[in-house]
Amino acid sequence: MNTESKLQIKNRMIKKAASLWGVAPNEIESSFDPIVSLLISACASEIEKLSTEFQNSQSRVTEQLIQLMTPEMVYGAKPAHGIIYVEPIEAKTTITSEHLLFYKKRVKTANAGQDVKNVYFSALQSSVLVDACIKAVVCKDQLFEYEGKRKTVSNLKMTTGLDLPPSTLYLGIKPGHKKIDLTDVSLYFELMDMKGRELFYHHLKNADFFFEGKPITTNPGLQRITRQNEFTLRSVVAAGQNKSQYIEEQVRSFYNPNFVTITSKAILNGDPELPKEFEKLVDLKEHDQLEQLHWIKVVFPRVIDDTILKEVFCSLNAVPALNRRWQSMTYQLKDYVNIIPINTQELFLDIKSISNTAGKNYSLKQNELSQDDRGTFTIRRDNVGKLDSRKAKEYLLHLLDLLKDESASFSVFNNDFLQATIKELNQNIALLETKIADIGYGNYETSYVSIIPHRKKDTLLVEYWVTDGEDGNQIKQGNTLNVYQGSDLKQRGNMFLTTTLQGKNNLNMDERLNAYRRALLSRNRIVTKEDIKALCYEICATRVQNVTVTKGFKTAIHDQKGLVPSIDIQLEPNNKTRTTEPEWDAIKSNILTILEQQSLNVFPYRISIISAK
Repeated sequence: MNTESKLQIKNRMIKKAASLWGVAPNEIESSFDPIVSLLISACASEIEKLSTEFQNSQSRVTEQLIQLMTPEMVYGAKPAHGIIYVEPIEAKTTITSEHLLFYKKRVKTANAGQDVKNVYFSALQSSVLVDACIKAVVCKDQLFEYEGKRKTVSNLKMTTGLDLPPSTLYLGIKPGHKKIDLTDVSLYFELMDMKGRELFYHHLKNADFFFEGKPITTNPGLQRITRQNEFTLRSVVAAGQNKSQYIEEQVRSFYNPNFVTITSKAILNGDPELPKEFEKLVDLKEHDQLEQLHWIKVVFPRVIDDTILKEVFCSLNAVPALNRRWQSMTYQLKDYVNIIPINTQELFLDIKSISNTAGKNYSLKQNELSQDDRGTFTIRRDNVGKLDSRKAKEYLLHLLDLLKDESASFSVFNNDFLQATIKELNQNIALLETKIADIGYGNYETSYVSIIPHRKKDTLLVEYWVTDGEDGNQIKQGNTLNVYQGSDLKQRGNMFLTTTLQGKNNLNMDERLNAYRRALLSRNRIVTKEDIKALCYEICATRVQNVTVTKGFKTAIHDQKGLVPSIDIQLEPNNKTRTTEPEWDAIKSNILTILEQQSLNVFPYRISIISAK
């Protein structure tokens, strides 16, 4: 609803009055008494205020309804994520979400300057790290030697003129200790070429792995650890999941196709054993460095040819990481007030845990209708009490203006006691103004946790996650990471293997409407075309101006199938929002991941970016 200005309202009122009094429109200014114009102007000013207040009230009511009806897991800020490379000090170490690494990033400030900000990252889940790295990869007749993610390509000199077996990769591992166990270690694969990614990642899970000539068993995806099973059991008992678990599942599904986890026993111990193919076909006198490495042989289906494999990057110690940092505070509940304010400089993400001094844990309240769930809590972003979304500072400023007006009104009386009281009031007002000026707005935000305590005046330890939102995006691959917390990690050699993406600040009204619309329509079950469109609009936000869903055909990625029916999703970019090609690839991958999880359709999906007509 567009609000009219005071001048527009005044002109409309004058024209209406002129028509009622029979005055011609061109004689309005000369015919009206000035006092009438002043009265109409004052009335128009008040009507403008009422119109603005009405619109603001409507927005607040709509926002409150959206907040109450939108699931917590899709509301608020979202952390950026990416793949990081981390090296341990010991032969074998487990990295957890308690380990923290940071990157010094230059961010823009409010006065058009730049400032250096520490952007923190923690592991998505517990992962096994080993003091070893992949130094070389051999494919057909080429040798790729790695230094970080940079590779040097050279041709292998063969003894017989024959190449190594097709559709096969040989991974050369250099250990940092005499004995290293590779059990439960995940291998990270990334196809650097944009083309053929769907085909490669589909057949990666069908590849056969060999270590020192013996087959080893592997599982596709990241390692499923006991802690995750505990979370799953806890979430089943609580009949729901919190925001952190929802985000972790989304990111885990996003990166799972890139990982293969070794589940059988494989130990780097003693002298390396070369693959038999190397001894028969490769001139080892010219390539003596190959004899110093331990080798894992990966045999792909023949549909994956050597052209694709030569564009593959592989690494140990690659870990999915989220832009988040955990903080803690202690708080003693007050009489009749069981609300904990959490002030953060960064964006609040989620509650990690809440416990009291007796060791009893608090859980997220899932059923809002229940009134006596002791030991539960509810997160409130804003609109707590009567403050709504306005800050206490604005209320103080408004109160000071009222006090000034009232003190000026009462100052006309000559009563000595009243004059002394007004003078004291003015001094207090001046002191309040000084204090408010010292407070400043800052970059703080406040979230609230409503507690149903085990006992009154309980003392609680609150641990929570914060994130940097959009400031965590676009940290390029190859940038170095510093260790902030983790004495078992090396200080040097840590870096990003992928560019970080998908971090979001608190959602604006349009983004909240899209999230609410999808949550209301689909309830995490995608069935109709409108469900698909709602998902695309929520993820793409302002990057697209139109989404079209049609039926089509695509070439199957399976060996024994040809053309198969498909669901084609066409995204029409918004020219007002700049989006790079890697960002589009990440958006399409994210949409496909969610569709695979929540869609009931048996046909594959195909997403394309089309230009505006």
